[in-house]
Amino acid sequence: MEAFSDRLLREHQSDWQAMQQHRFVCDIEQDVLPETVFNRYLVFEGNFVATAIAIFALGVSKAPGIRQQRWLIGVLNALVDTQIAWFETVLAKRNVNPANYPDDLPGVRRFRDGMLTVAQRGSYEEIITLMFGAEWMYYHWCKRVSAATQSDEDVRRWVELHAEEAFFQQANWLKEELDRCTAGLNSELRFALSELYGKVLKWEIDFHTAAYSEVS
Repeated sequence: MEAFSDRLLREHQSDWQAMQQHRFVCDIEQDVLPETVFNRYLVFEGNFVATAIAIFALGVSKAPGIRQQRWLIGVLNALVDTQIAWFETVLAKRNVNPANYPDDLPGVRRFRDGMLTVAQRGSYEEIITLMFGAEWMYYHWCKRVSAATQSDEDVRRWVELHAEEAFFQQANWLKEELDRCTAGLNSELRFALSELYGKVLKWEIDFHTAAYSEVS
């Protein structure tokens, strides 16, 4: 029997491939990503960490049991203790002033506000769908791109962080948890989750495109 997570990947293969072959991804893979694009992306993604913290915190509050809460709290700790510090360090190192890269752009807003609104109003299953959509996608393109060379050491480290075993385990937990928590859902609810997954992929595409907002 096909796992629900695999069904989502199959049903939304065109958007999945669009993200895997996004200009941002291919520029990194070919080692031609403009510095200003990466700097802008770092500001956007660094700002989104606060949103991700809120989303995972909502996941903890809506989780069905201690096993799920324990794992999600571990993710929260990593975001608060490791990811925020990494962004602060790399932005300072690159002399990037976030004020020079305003993130009030349609593609950034759709991703940030769309993800947070679903987490606030939706179910535990919807939160897991959100984060599976984002992290499983991210792991796969970073794993592929990690086989290439990135001359910018910060770009290289960013790719490595999302291609390492620790991130795979986090993404894979979301995949397995999605299959577990949707096992008893009816077809109508599964269809709604499939639609949500498709939106996440489109939001991700828009978000990464926004990093090129001032690049031809």
